[in-house]
Amino acid sequence: MTNNIQQSGASNARAYLLLLIGIAALAFTAPWVKLSNFEPATSAILRCTIGLIALLPFAYIEVKKIGALNKQGVILSIVAGLFLGIDFTAWNYSIFYVGSGIASILLNLQIIILLALAFLFDRERIPKSYFIIAPIMILGVVMSGGVFDGTSGTTEGPSTVYGMNIAILGTLCGMTSGCCYGIYLYTSRKATKVNMRQIVQPMALATAAQLVAPIIFMTFFSDRGFDLVNGVMVSGALPMNPETTLGDPITTMNWFWMLVLGILGQAVAWTFVQYGSVRLNSTIVAGLLLLSPISTVAIISIILFSEIPTSIQVLGVVIVLAAVAYQNNLHKVLFKKPATKKVA
Repeated sequence: MTNNIQQSGASNARAYLLLLIGIAALAFTAPWVKLSNFEPATSAILRCTIGLIALLPFAYIEVKKIGALNKQGVILSIVAGLFLGIDFTAWNYSIFYVGSGIASILLNLQIIILLALAFLFDRERIPKSYFIIAPIMILGVVMSGGVFDGTSGTTEGPSTVYGMNIAILGTLCGMTSGCCYGIYLYTSRKATKVNMRQIVQPMALATAAQLVAPIIFMTFFSDRGFDLVNGVMVSGALPMNPETTLGDPITTMNWFWMLVLGILGQAVAWTFVQYGSVRLNSTIVAGLLLLSPISTVAIISIILFSEIPTSIQVLGVVIVLAAVAYQNNLHKVLFKKPATKKVA
């Protein structure tokens, strides 16, 4: 009995440690995208390729140790990866258009999509608060993107891109990313339920499938193609006409940050978060995951890129984070009354 308790405690401690490491890596993911400065579709391809290479040896070990994924797990992992590939591509554009911090906040739209999919396909009950929280959260997302005051998350650069206000385009990219992220979470969760012990294999398959979307976008919609020569920003800022102006030449430091993004931001972050998520209380996990966008928008993006959000954007960020916290029942944990002992 004592050994079981000790093993359970050690397992939980390991799950918390890996989850926190994964969350820390996620908090730096958007800044690493910006520091690497690769063209968005090219960045997504490189990130996923590097992450896949890092995951393959561990996936092979997992197959040998506990067996391969079943057919349903393989299909769900691939579907999850296809949507996450769209997420990555759209999110990369959002990072350059509205800033790394705000782009991280826009991703939280996933909670609306995740609950809606669970209701439509699994007949899971949706709390009545969802129908109030959802429109409020969408409003917060639009506010945080700078749509109402027409600003991006950067201190300088163009006001329009492809003839559209840069804040609106960046917000649309971020919302597209959040929707696809929600679909990824839904399918990834189902993949985990049918293969409770396998963690690395679903991540490896999903990472491979993520390559599809940026390759299609790069081939049919991007004028840049697979660009390993020039980046997006010029001297750390988006040029006034990014549609036609090439960014600074890709340097050794850009490649260094891309390797960091692929290994830590892709392979480590997603695998560690998945490991902790399936082993810990969902409410606690949801609360800890909020540390990632909060850290990005409130600390990291300000220090690294001087991305100072406007007052309307700050209000939008607060609304989004509060909505996510409420929908995940974090308020019940924070304001839970301590149990009182009955006196005999």
